Amino acid sequence: MKEAPFKTLLIREIQGAIIDFRFWVVLALCLSIIPLSFYVSVKNYAQRLSDYQQEIQSYRDKTGKVDAYMAAEGVHPPSPLSIFSRGLDSKMPYKVITSRDGNYKIEYAKPDNKKDMLGEIDFAFIVSFVLSILAIVFTFSAISGDKESGVLRGILSNAVLRRQVLMAKLLGNYLVFLVPFLLSMLVALLVVYFSGIIPIFSAALFPAALAMIGISLIFLFALFNLGLWISALARNSILSINVLLLIWIVLGLVIPKISPVIGAVLYPVESTSVFESKKTLLRVNILKEQSREEIALFVELRTLLRPEAAGISTGWDDVTGAFDEKVIPIREKFEQQLISETDKLTGDYTMRCDQQNRIAKSIARLSPIHSVNNLMAEISATGYSEADNFLQQAGRFQATVKQDVYDQYNIKNYHSGDGSVSMQMTADGFDAQTVPIPAIDQYRHVPVGKVLQQNLADIMLLCLYSLLFFVCGFISFLRFDVR
Repeated sequence: MKEAPFKTLLIREIQGAIIDFRFWVVLALCLSIIPLSFYVSVKNYAQRLSDYQQEIQSYRDKTGKVDAYMAAEGVHPPSPLSIFSRGLDSKMPYKVITSRDGNYKIEYAKPDNKKDMLGEIDFAFIVSFVLSILAIVFTFSAISGDKESGVLRGILSNAVLRRQVLMAKLLGNYLVFLVPFLLSMLVALLVVYFSGIIPIFSAALFPAALAMIGISLIFLFALFNLGLWISALARNSILSINVLLLIWIVLGLVIPKISPVIGAVLYPVESTSVFESKKTLLRVNILKEQSREEIALFVELRTLLRPEAAGISTGWDDVTGAFDEKVIPIREKFEQQLISETDKLTGDYTMRCDQQNRIAKSIARLSPIHSVNNLMAEISATGYSEADNFLQQAGRFQATVKQDVYDQYNIKNYHSGDGSVSMQMTADGFDAQTVPIPAIDQYRHVPVGKVLQQNLADIMLLCLYSLLFFVCGFISFLRFDVR
């Protein structure tokens, strides 16, 4: 079979799609909502960046200088790529507050109730919901509509293979659909660039932007194949659009929303607040036991060295000196116990949460809409991997503050049954006036290469859905009755 019939069919499909009213609707929507959403997102990012910088400055002004019991704060900076997808921004770990005893605290973002109620339109929402519906509208009558009008019978009465007809419809409509999308994306990126706030064409950001555009193209291709498949199955266009809308509701609304519920039922895990209460109770019990042993040791030494004395005094160099020497193994024992048992409790909780999330994510992956949303959030540094990344950097921040500040103060606490006293000394060469206020100044988001590697399964699933829908559509069209 010559290629001329296919070329003729492809040109026919392109011309027909361009003059169709649906193309101009897609063009108008893309050129209006996509650049506008990026403009609003950039303004929103600028406000969040300003709030972040003001919070850091306020913390430094409030702290003034370091001290032995200071609570250092590390704040999660907003991601410039969040203009593509806000993802879990409203539930992201937002701040770490360190503690001298090692029990650092994580604060989570406080969502804006008004924004949550009204919703926000970002690039991920436009692709996964708006453009996916437009792709369905573009293809629902591609085959069933031609059958109803008799055009398909006329085409197949010539020396034309069915696969040529199907490929012409797929490529012709898809290419025409991409023109408004890619044109609006170019306008949107220029809007971001000329805002002067986000260097979108920089080496750090542009590859991520291209990756999200590429993922969007794969996702839309999958939806086009789905539309052609159902159009080849349906007896008429009305049935085709109804079935496609039902499938879209299941894929876009039901599966992503119900998957966390199923995951929680199949593998229940207590809430974060309950876990934090367990961790606090563990620390309190261990520290109480340590305090009891230290008190018993001090009373024993006081009875031995000062049998007639009571209470406690910093002037008892013989008692305090002996106590400082003998208390070291006690404190080392409980420090190791505290670290090991806290790590064990945290590791167990993290493992169970990960298992629950894996179950929920496996169910949600039945929907390509979930896969594209998840990929957008992960690449935008507003997904689960970025939340884990902040928690890891929070632990390193606690360790850094301990080394640079807390360990520079030698706190000696002496307790007995009827009194206590504390002494504080600083290490040689340590000047609290000149030490910078600790903050997470060099925060690093997860690199896009690592994100793509971690989420390769979702990318492969989108490709698999495209192939699956195409094969099903191809088989259905081969068996399609054009009469």
